[in-house]
Amino acid sequence: MRGRLLFIVSWMAVWIGGAALAAAEPKPIDIGSRRELFVDDLLIDQLHNVRLELQHPQPQEIVFACDQPWEGNTCIYFRIIAEAGKFRMWYQGAHWQFDPADPKKTHPYHICYAESTDGIRWTKPVLGLIEVDGSTANNIVVTGVYDNFTPFRDEHPSCSPEARYKAIGQSKDGLIAWRSPDGLRWERLGDKPIITRGAFDSQNVAFWDPLTGKYRAYIRDFHDGLRDIRLAFSDDFRNWTVPERLQVDPPLPNEQFYTNCIGRYERAPHLFLGFPVRYVERPWSPSMRALPDLEHRRIRAKAGERIGTAITDGVFMSSRDGYHFRRWPEAFLRIGPERPGSWVYGDCYPAHGLIETVSKLPGAPKEFSFFMAEQYWRSEEAIRRFTLRLDGFVAAKAPLTGGELITKPFLYSGRRLTVNFATSAAGSLHAELADQDGKPLPGFSLDECDEQFGDSLDRTVTWNDSADVSTHIGKPVRLRFRLRDAELYAFQFSESPPAGQGQTEP
Repeated sequence: MRGRLLFIVSWMAVWIGGAALAAAEPKPIDIGSRRELFVDDLLIDQLHNVRLELQHPQPQEIVFACDQPWEGNTCIYFRIIAEAGKFRMWYQGAHWQFDPADPKKTHPYHICYAESTDGIRWTKPVLGLIEVDGSTANNIVVTGVYDNFTPFRDEHPSCSPEARYKAIGQSKDGLIAWRSPDGLRWERLGDKPIITRGAFDSQNVAFWDPLTGKYRAYIRDFHDGLRDIRLAFSDDFRNWTVPERLQVDPPLPNEQFYTNCIGRYERAPHLFLGFPVRYVERPWSPSMRALPDLEHRRIRAKAGERIGTAITDGVFMSSRDGYHFRRWPEAFLRIGPERPGSWVYGDCYPAHGLIETVSKLPGAPKEFSFFMAEQYWRSEEAIRRFTLRLDGFVAAKAPLTGGELITKPFLYSGRRLTVNFATSAAGSLHAELADQDGKPLPGFSLDECDEQFGDSLDRTVTWNDSADVSTHIGKPVRLRFRLRDAELYAFQFSESPPAGQGQTEP
């Protein structure tokens, strides 16, 4: 009897221990047919001679100048929306006459409008809506705002036609809500602020989030004297929760953010991407005095020392829930070579809104365009376009000697695996489908994978010339990527057949 009791106790201990171990084992991540980027490490289990490398937008041409009397040397807070075959842009026209030699005069803030059919050539239509200096021959849609105004197209299913466009903008007492039927004719949604807790003197961003069924607002505030970003929610765009400070990892001491440019990433809507402006105050020093335009910097400093000595650049962060963000410490948007009008407070403020534009290389796939003002504080202020590969924010990169990236177990749906990747002429990519313990699945090993090389946004991976991976749909698997002088930006399990290898536009 005693022996039987000991056996039962021992068996129960083994069973309980096994159950606890099973409970501790993380469940496979269900990615379905989502496009997955390497902007975080959620899916990454192991990296061997592979590093995650932040990419950087590349400067292109000037697309337009802020040269009208109602614009000026401090135009800022650009917002771009793609709609009905064209791109629409709103921005704040502003001028600060701190230089006695400047012929222009400081004027009230004007919200201006521009549009483009290709995202490269922009026009400022004469709207005839707002009278300034005795004339309505301008592209102004709102005037006399306290500071900043950021529109969005409201995709709420119950949104009324007269409020299809909404915006938030700063007043003396908080954020004011606006509405418009067409993005041009605006009116306030009441005189009372919708959000009062915050600093707001930046580009505050709001949008309808269909995945959570709520409006989100990302606003600017302070903590311990440092500029930060906060999030509030609303069901009706009128009543909002108290904004809470975003959780950003890794936290860096004394780091400060101005604009945030946060939104869902349309090519992978389960991800939120943000492009905050990082604000850095520096004292006068030999290096500060070696930067361009020392005399102009000294003139600005008379209006406030930080206006002459602070410097800004842009960083990149991502999130799966829109509240907890992974932030890359190094700069994403760099100021670039020292030149007249650069290395100032006002550099690297990106327009809110990524747009896809045609590449200058004939036959190449589309790319992202960013827009940023340069020559800030100067009468020559203009907007320059920058470009980046689609999904190309972070690359999993290996040298020619080779490296491997192994994912955590996940579930997928889709009949083929596609990758966004690039190699050198000598480089390559191989992929392996393995079970959750890492054992190669028959027919999908590295040795059976057809070598992939080239530079494509949507290359279908094959094993022995077959792309069909449907046999393991719904089963826990891992991916092992072997890279040689290659960068991997994203992967996706998809149902649809490829439209053409190498130049498919997602």
